Amino acid sequence: MVAPLALIFMTQWMLLIIQLCVGWHCTDSEMPDSPIRNLMLNQWKMELSWMSSMNFTEDWCSVTAGGFTETIMAENIKCMFGNIAPPLHNGASFSVTAANMNGAYSSICRYIPQGMNGSAIENFSCMIYNISFMNCTWRAGRDAPGDTQYFLYWKNSRYDDAMECELYIKDENGRNTGCRFQNVKIEAEEAYFLVNGSSKDSLIQFYDEYIQLYKIEKLMPPSNITVNCDEIKNDCIIQWQQPQISHSNKDKCFKYEISIKYKDNPEGKTKYTSIQEGVNSHTFQRSNTRKRYLLKMRTAGSACLVNPAWGEWSAPVEFGNEEIISSSVWILLVVAVVTLLVAIVAILFCKRTGCWKAAFPQVPEPKNTFLGLPNTNPELMESKIQSITSENEEIILVADIVK
Repeated sequence: MVAPLALIFMTQWMLLIIQLCVGWHCTDSEMPDSPIRNLMLNQWKMELSWMSSMNFTEDWCSVTAGGFTETIMAENIKCMFGNIAPPLHNGASFSVTAANMNGAYSSICRYIPQGMNGSAIENFSCMIYNISFMNCTWRAGRDAPGDTQYFLYWKNSRYDDAMECELYIKDENGRNTGCRFQNVKIEAEEAYFLVNGSSKDSLIQFYDEYIQLYKIEKLMPPSNITVNCDEIKNDCIIQWQQPQISHSNKDKCFKYEISIKYKDNPEGKTKYTSIQEGVNSHTFQRSNTRKRYLLKMRTAGSACLVNPAWGEWSAPVEFGNEEIISSSVWILLVVAVVTLLVAIVAILFCKRTGCWKAAFPQVPEPKNTFLGLPNTNPELMESKIQSITSENEEIILVADIVK
């Protein structure tokens, strides 16, 4: 069972390779009595070739797909459409016209892809990130057989050779649903992608697309963002460096968006925003010098072959004075709390060990004379009190006489 299945996949693989390397013969290409014969299309080179039984002074070709039409002059009974041709997965019509002194002749090539409807991949998309990495993803065709496996081929320009994906992204069933690329270089021309498929049950339709790689690059934020504030003028100089990309190093190719908010309300309304083109510095005039600010920046293409879509925001950069004031307040609070805790612990320790009484002895109260008298006869006690009273009175009388 394994051997026949492997043979089927091997046969389909060989047919795929033959198609990719040789090309497709067009259907309905012959017109009655036309000297232009055997039209053949090489899909990878987008080259249309033919044979002619007559000599012509000039000849030209055209391609039509949907609402797209393009006409070019032929050279050596060939037309090289290159990246100006449309994708072919929905079919296309090519024509060749040649003329000499006897008249003009033409032949038509109708390119009709083969395969089961609904078996081609869907939602194909690619993204370049971190300068030279690229991911492409897709979904299996809604009507593709369960054993369908897909293979991606691509070429960076029409002068490059086609390459198969080296690192596929697979789903839980082991089916290829994407590809990871490394060391991708963005060229001026469009890159060509083709995803073909194979199944033991039916022929699978292919999907192809031309992509201008710089348009799918996700730009990094500016690097080395710094903010230096002048406390006298109350302005801040924002400086940065352009993000690194593989195909440009000129400041004029970029524009930058600056967004500034108060730190104490990072989710609130943006306090300040500005768009700067072709520069790497900007002056921000502070309206409140006692506030702490958060600054973010992002990049987009302004010119050159740079993606005009905005990229990712940078990490927030803080600047301003509130942080210093807050730090001082926190230091004072911490010192006060620590001092209070130390005092409480010392008091509790002294009370527990008795050192509190030693440090703060109590002042003794005056001695009560009467409390010190022995408990005697009440009559005798009263007699003594009267004697003491009479003695006191005599002393007072003598004092008055002396006066």
